[in-house]
Amino acid sequence: MMMLLVLLGMLAGVSDAILCKDDIELDNVQDYIYRLEKKPLDKYWSKYVEPKANANNELVIQRYNMHLTYTIFGKFDGDPSDATISAGYYKQDNSLIYSVEVDCGAGMWRSYAPNVELPEETEKYQEGQLEESCGDGEIFDVILKVQQAHLMNWLYNGQPLQEGSQNITFRKKGQEAVRERTLYVPSPDGRPKGGAADATKIKIQTTGSAVITRLAFGRCIAWPEEITRNCTAVNEWILKRSKSIVLGHELYGANMPTYFMDCYNDTLFLWLQSKIHPDEKSIPESAYCCCVNMETGKLFSGDKNVDCQSSKECIQSCTSTSYDADLIAGT
Repeated sequence: MMMLLVLLGMLAGVSDAILCKDDIELDNVQDYIYRLEKKPLDKYWSKYVEPKANANNELVIQRYNMHLTYTIFGKFDGDPSDATISAGYYKQDNSLIYSVEVDCGAGMWRSYAPNVELPEETEKYQEGQLEESCGDGEIFDVILKVQQAHLMNWLYNGQPLQEGSQNITFRKKGQEAVRERTLYVPSPDGRPKGGAADATKIKIQTTGSAVITRLAFGRCIAWPEEITRNCTAVNEWILKRSKSIVLGHELYGANMPTYFMDCYNDTLFLWLQSKIHPDEKSIPESAYCCCVNMETGKLFSGDKNVDCQSSKECIQSCTSTSYDADLIAGT
C-alpha cells in the first residue's frame, strides 16, 4: 500500500547511527518527504565558523558549513524487475535542485537537474549502468552528500551516481591552490548562492517491490540494522561509501575514511570509540570519543552528553560503563 508521510524532522527511532540529528524508522513506505527543521544556512549548522566584520562593522557569518548527509535505507520486498527508487532535493516552492532515479528493470541510473534557462522545467543531467542488479529480499541504500550550494552527489549501494570532475582554484592561507572536486550541478542560480543553500526537503518515491525502511540525516554515519552486530561488516560498508582512494570513491565518497569503527574482534566493537564523526556542535578539527555497546556499536546509554567527549579532550576509558567482561571472556 502506498503511503505518504510528511515529517517535520522531530521524530526519531532506535536505529544504527551515531550522533545523527534525525534517525527515523519507517514502515515499508513508498512515498516520503523529510523536511529540514533547520535551513542549510541557519547558524545552527555553522556554530564554529568565525564571524567577520562587514562594512557596518557588524559581526556576521560570511561563509557556511553546508556539509550534510542524507542516508536512505530500504529493501526489495519481492520481485524487483519493475522496481524504481527516486529521490530528489527541493526548495520551498517545490522547484528541483537535484534528483536521481534507480531503474532496476533497465539496470540504469539517471539524474536530473533544473533547466538553466527555464528553471520550472527539469532535464536529464547524467545516466549510467548500475554496477549491481536488484535482488528479491536484498537491502539497499541511497546517499545524498551535500558539500556546497552547487556541489553534491548521490550514491546507490556505494556506487557514485555522478561522473566527471573539475579543478577549482581557491586561496589557502594567502596562497593560491588547486583542488579537484565533483562537477557543479546545473542550476539557474548563480554561485555561490541558491542550489542546496535553499533546500527545504528531500522527497523519496519507490515503485514495485522497493520500499523505504529508514532515513538518517545530519553530520553523521549510519549503517544498516541488518549488519550492526558485525563490526567488520559495518566497516566494509562504511569504507565502500567513503572518500578512500583504495576502498571507496575519493571525490564521490560520503565521508572521510578515518571515520570507521574500532573493532575488538571480527564481530565486536571496541568499547571506546576514538573517532566518531563530528557533528554541528564539534569544535574545529575534532571528532568525538564515545562509549559504545560492544555488540551493536551504538552509544552505550544513548545520551551523547553521557557517552561522548571531544576527541581533543578525551579522558574517559569506558571501562566502568561499556566494557563488557563477559563478552570478552566468551571470545
